[in-house]
Parts: sequence; structure tokens; C-alpha cells
Amino acid sequence: MNYTLYCLEFINGVHFGRGNLDSSEITFHADTLFSALFQEALKMKKQDRFLKQVSDGKIIFSDAFPYIGKNYYIPKPMIAVQTEDESKQGDSRQKKKFKNLKYIPVSTLADFVNGTFPEEHMEDMKYLGLYDMKVSVGIHGMEEPEPFRVNTWHFNTGTGLYVLAGYENESDRELLDELFESLQYTGIGGKKSSGLGRFVYKVCKVPEDMMGYLKKKSEKNILLSTALPEDEELEQVMKGSSYLLIKRSGFVDSSEYALQQMRKRDLYVFSSGSCFAHTFRGRIIEERNGGKHPVFRYAKAFFMGV
Repeated sequence: MNYTLYCLEFINGVHFGRGNLDSSEITFHADTLFSALFQEALKMKKQDRFLKQVSDGKIIFSDAFPYIGKNYYIPKPMIAVQTEDESKQGDSRQKKKFKNLKYIPVSTLADFVNGTFPEEHMEDMKYLGLYDMKVSVGIHGMEEPEPFRVNTWHFNTGTGLYVLAGYENESDRELLDELFESLQYTGIGGKKSSGLGRFVYKVCKVPEDMMGYLKKKSEKNILLSTALPEDEELEQVMKGSSYLLIKRSGFVDSSEYALQQMRKRDLYVFSSGSCFAHTFRGRIIEERNGGKHPVFRYAKAFFMGV
């Protein structure tokens, strides 16, 4: 498989929901990206081709992760690490920093595994951007105006999010380019009608160290996307794994699905950063849930060897 990076530089703030408007994440998951790209494919009447290539595993993509300058970050692997510096093993301040660490530069992965993670990268995320709270007013017909708060994240200059994409051939890569080209004007995340989530994208070369991990055959593999194996694979996949389950829900983003906005069914998936000895492909889940057309949920796996 071939790999490329899509670097997203956001023009305004973003809102990646946690279930309500007054809180926001700084990144988004692969299923959110799939839904957004599928909407763009519908506009181009290329949804059948896009769905087939993704279902067949010929196009895969990761969650979105931060970049700061030329440093690309991946989720902290869920593996036990023993520091070589015995003087720091009982340091509560150091332990707290390490516990709160969510992302590490891919260039430090070997150091992380060996217990020599550089302390200067412990608080890199403070350079990524900052939160802001905006108060808006909702007006519904003749009812009294209702103020509400929207929490947004604003990236600093030279920072943003990137998505790793895998593809089988150049025609698949060209399709992804078309979809990202269209999506940058639509935006991703919540409150797109207010201008949030719009970005400028660049196709970037995958760094050599990252490419090495992507191609590496390993006894331990980091999951870089929210994913779910087939039911019959689950017992084998769980052996030797360390993982976190997260709930994925949200609303169906389609005006034709039902007369009113409908929630998707709750789906529990493995979180990015989970580590597995046995890899799996994951799946596309189809649900109808009383609507007029199927809704496809992305739960394909994207792995990197350690």
C-alpha cells in the first residue's frame, strides 16, 4: 500500500463535538472524516466508487492528529513503559506530566518505547492553539431568542491537523485529492454554517521515520484510527492487546434521511493509541435506523508497527 499525508491548515476556529456545544475536542476521528468525504462524494456522484474502495480496504485513513511545524504527532501508545532513569520513577510531577500526555512526536516513538522519552516534548500541545467561547443567539420563529455558547478551538500559525491516508493506486489517490479539495470549502466538524471547520489542505510527503513504522512488521502495532474488528475476529484480536473503548454517536448529516434530525446508534470502538499483537482490517457498518436510506459508519483499522 502507498501512503500520503493530508495537512489541514484551518482558516477559522473549529468545533469537534463531545456531545454538546460548550465543549470541543482539538482533533476528529476517522469516522467523522469518512462521513464528511462521503457527503462530498455524493455531490460529485462518486459515492458508489468511494464506498467500494473504502469497503475493500483500497482506501484507508487515520484519525486526525496534530502537527506543529515539521513535528507530526501520534497518540501516546497504550503500552507499559519503564523509564531508565531511576531518579524519575518516584517523581510525582514527572508521572503526572506523563499521564496527561496525549500525543508524542512520531520521531520520538523509539525513545518512548525504550523509556527515554524527551522531557522537552511533555507539554508540546500548549503550542498548538487555544480555546475560545462564543455566545450566539438562536431564533426560532416567534419564540423568545435563546442564547447559547459554542466552544471553539483556534490553531496557532504553523500548526494544524494531518490525516494519514493509504491507497492502492493513483486513481484512488486522485479520488481522495478531489474529495479533500471539495471538503476544504465545506468544512468539517460542527457549526460549519457559521464558517467553522474550513481549511486549506496540502498533500505532504510522509516523513521517513513515519514511513518506516508504517511498513514495519512488528509484534506490537499502534491503532491510528477508531476501529472495530469483525465479531469472529474479536477473541483473537484481544490477545496481547492494551486498548481503550470509546462511544461514537452523533446525528445523521442528511436532510433526506428523515423529517427530523435523527441520532445514529451508539457504537463502541477501539480508540486510536490502542495497541495490538494481532492486526485486523475493521469494517464498514451499515444501519438504517428508521431512515429513508442506509447510513454507513467507518470502523476500518489503520495500523503502525512499533
